Amino acid sequence: MRGASLSQPTGDKPYKKYRAARWRKRHAGDGLGLAHDVAKVEGQQPPGKKGATTGQVPGKKGATEEPSRAQPAFRRRFRWRYLVLAIAVPLLVAAAVAGVWAYRGYGQLDEAVKRSNRRIDRATRRALTPDAGSLFRHSTTILVLGSDARENEPSRSDSIMLLRFNPKTHTVSQLSIARDTLTAIDGHGETKINEALFYGGAPLAIRTVRQFTGVPINHIMLVRFRGFRKLINGVGGLTINVPEDISSEYTGGRVVHFKKGKQVMDGEEALVYARIRKSDDDYHRMARQQQVVQALEKQIAQSGNLLDLPRIGSDFMRGIRTELTTNELLALAYLQWRTDPKHVYKYVLEGTTQIIGGGSYEVVDPATKVRTVRQFLAK
Repeated sequence: MRGASLSQPTGDKPYKKYRAARWRKRHAGDGLGLAHDVAKVEGQQPPGKKGATTGQVPGKKGATEEPSRAQPAFRRRFRWRYLVLAIAVPLLVAAAVAGVWAYRGYGQLDEAVKRSNRRIDRATRRALTPDAGSLFRHSTTILVLGSDARENEPSRSDSIMLLRFNPKTHTVSQLSIARDTLTAIDGHGETKINEALFYGGAPLAIRTVRQFTGVPINHIMLVRFRGFRKLINGVGGLTINVPEDISSEYTGGRVVHFKKGKQVMDGEEALVYARIRKSDDDYHRMARQQQVVQALEKQIAQSGNLLDLPRIGSDFMRGIRTELTTNELLALAYLQWRTDPKHVYKYVLEGTTQIIGGGSYEVVDPATKVRTVRQFLAK
């Protein structure tokens, strides 16, 4: 209408809300000033003015509380940022130190493993059965042969063991074979199984154990007991619980004694204990060897030895010949570490002692062999 005022009537509530919204937007973050302006627009009593309700300050007569001021949002975020940095920086520093240690430790161990790999010839590698895939997805079997001969000298295997790692079932299985077990060796007829290493080295030993058990062998570890001595001494000795008093004649005609009960053994004592034969039989001997290996695993797992593991591992690898790479050895160590001790299974191919041609042999019943091997492979 002509001549009519363009201003909105002051009693119009929608217009008041519109103006109040614009004031809020314009003065966002102004604290108390915003409250005064909005109150003025909406026709209300501003906070802090006469007639406004305020709380009494304790301890001061007639004094009133200061109206609460909203804390700017950026201050709260600033404090949280400092808290995050206070937590993150020490963690990053610790991770960096651990990374440097791990890198140097890995390099030290890797060099030792590569030297060990170079001591495995092509014929030995050809005798092995390749893995079906990653060690984290498929089972693998390792033949472990122990002897005390010098490197590159013909020797008989004092201990024979198959180790099977199965990542699908999270199990580790051990199958021990007595060194005097009667079996056929290519080109040498029937004789003791430990003669295979003497006659044809690692390649013939691999083929002989595979033919005797029917188990494909994926990897080989040739262990010199001298390396075990140094390793055991390096971790501070082993605590062994001797089940009963043992006295036996040992190498060189000397007599050794071990009393029943727990005792700490150094490298030499532990190996003498593991290799005693004349006091009982080969099966008790294999049980003692497994006992020493378990005690060694437990001792290595101690925190102080874990930190020094690169040096310990490097020293130990000097007495090892294997084609397993560093990453494969670390993968097997991880699988062993994550396996519950209840899921570590131990089997022994037991036979009967027979005197054949003036020599003592362990003769394994074929049915017993088949049953034991099936149990070994089933885990």
